[in-house]
Parts: sequence; C-alpha cells; structure tokens
Amino acid sequence: MGLKLSVKIGDVTNLSDARYAAGMGVDYIGFNIDTSTDYFVNASIFKQIVNWVSGVGIIGEVGNNLPSDEDFSPYLTETTNPLLANDNAVFRIKATGLSVSQLGEIMESNLALFYVIELRPEQIKSASKELAHLCSNYPVYLSTTFCEALLEQTVTSIKPKGIEIKGGQEDQPGFKDYEGIADVLEWLEEED
Repeated sequence: MGLKLSVKIGDVTNLSDARYAAGMGVDYIGFNIDTSTDYFVNASIFKQIVNWVSGVGIIGEVGNNLPSDEDFSPYLTETTNPLLANDNAVFRIKATGLSVSQLGEIMESNLALFYVIELRPEQIKSASKELAHLCSNYPVYLSTTFCEALLEQTVTSIKPKGIEIKGGQEDQPGFKDYEGIADVLEWLEEED
C-alpha cells in the first residue's frame, strides 16, 4: 500500500520514528545534524539509526552550515543557506512572513532537488490557489501541523510533490507515541 503524496519525516532523533516511518512507506527521513538545535543527532547515533532502515532517502538537516564531520556527507543535505543550495540539495524556506510570490522568487534564485516550505496552517488555507500554482512549477514539500481537513485540501487542491511531518522525542528507548505521525500517514494511505 502506498501513500497519496510523498512524505518526509523531519527532526528524527530515534530508531523508533525511523523504523515506523520506513515501514509506513515515507520517501525521506531527515536527521537534524545542526549542533545548535534541540533535535541534534550526532554522527554515532545517526549511523546506528541509518543502518537499521532501508528503502528511504536519508537527509542531513544542516540548517545554515555544513557539518565538519564527514560521516554525514554521503546523504542528501537540507539547508536554509542560499550559498549551500544546489540541484542535489533540499532547500528549506521558513515562510511565515513571506507571500507566495516572494516564495517563487526565492525558489527561482536558489536551485534545489526540492523545496521544503514551512507554513502555518492558516497560510495554506488562505493561499491554496497560489500555492497550487507554485507547486505546479516547483518540486515543493509543505511543512506544517496537518489536520485531516488540511491534508484533504493539500492532496486535492494544492497538489505539492509532498509534505513534511516532524518526528518527536521518545518517552524512553523503545517507547514512543506515534499518534500525530500515525494520523497523517494513515490518512495518506492509498486504498487497494
């Protein structure tokens, strides 16, 4: 069974999220390798988790700077830095204060394999036609807090290349509540 859209799970910090995401058929798993964030995953943990999952693209979420540790280098890089953007990288845009036309200008001037655009739910609802036009011209993943109605609108009207949802911290190793992730992925499952 596949998903209606491509999905990236970001900020993954534990094996539970990675294995669950891979088992549900997501396309990309992102690990935050920016040392200044709360979701930082060091090279040792990154390698341990990556060795347990297969069939998914691995993304190192670097933020503004490339890591000095070469253990992260064979994977896709997600950056917010226009100087690091290229056609083999993922470019992240925090769009909370930007118009859709400004987003288009940013994407036009920054090459990327695809773009992850962080928006508030109300931005997606109010600009769905403009976002649909943008998504028809660029490979866009929308990132927000999704509810079922917003997922429906995203899949049927906006039609991005995919969406991003966020992983979370484990309660303790091996114990994880997947409620938010599971709701989104189960809604996106295609029926046979």
